[in-house]
Amino acid sequence: MSQTRAAVVLGLALSVVSAACSSSESRRAAEQWIGKDRADLARVMGEPKQAVPLTDTGGEMLFYSFQGHHYVFETNAGGLIASAVQTN
Repeated sequence: MSQTRAAVVLGLALSVVSAACSSSESRRAAEQWIGKDRADLARVMGEPKQAVPLTDTGGEMLFYSFQGHHYVFETNAGGLIASAVQTN
C-alpha cells in the first residue's frame, strides 16, 4: 500500500474515531481491549475486515464489525492494542 493511500485511510479512520469519542458508552465498550494482544481480539471477534499498517509506529489500524457494532483498534509494534473505539 502506498504511503499516500495509507495516510488517506488513516485520516478517515481518525475522523471516525474522533466522532465516536463523543459517546462514553462506546469508549468503555472498546477500551476493555486496551493492553490486550491482537491475537486475543482475533479469537473473540475473528479477523479484522481491514488492517492498515502504521509505518510511523510499526503497529496496525484494525477495523472490525462484530455483533452489529463497528470497532477501530490501533496496535503498537508488539501487537498490543494501544487504543480502541466503538463507532456505533
